Amino acid sequence: MANNNSSSSSGRSNDRLSYGLVILIFGVLFLLDKMDILDQIPYANNLISIGAFFLIAGFVFLLTQPKRVMGWIFLGVGILLNANVFFSWMSSYSNLIVPAGLIIAGTAMILTSKKKN
Repeated sequence: MANNNSSSSSGRSNDRLSYGLVILIFGVLFLLDKMDILDQIPYANNLISIGAFFLIAGFVFLLTQPKRVMGWIFLGVGILLNANVFFSWMSSYSNLIVPAGLIIAGTAMILTSKKKN
């Protein structure tokens, strides 16, 4: 029983680390944006967006979580939201791909979630 409790507490520790890193990185980026430092960097205007948030969260979760499913989901959503940056030839289709990708990701998360009894 002690083993189960310690694994639960380490899972919460990993969650706090992941969320904390994402918030810290976005806080630093937001500060750099407000100080007009990001204006000096090419493509930096893409760093302050919801798509960038999902990309950063995806990378952080892939690096810090033992179960990487959430990281891959965040990364996929981030890539879809930034389709115009990654796949400029798809810009005419991105208005349909983003909602479809979000629906697919949300459905996958719901279907794979564990139900509590």
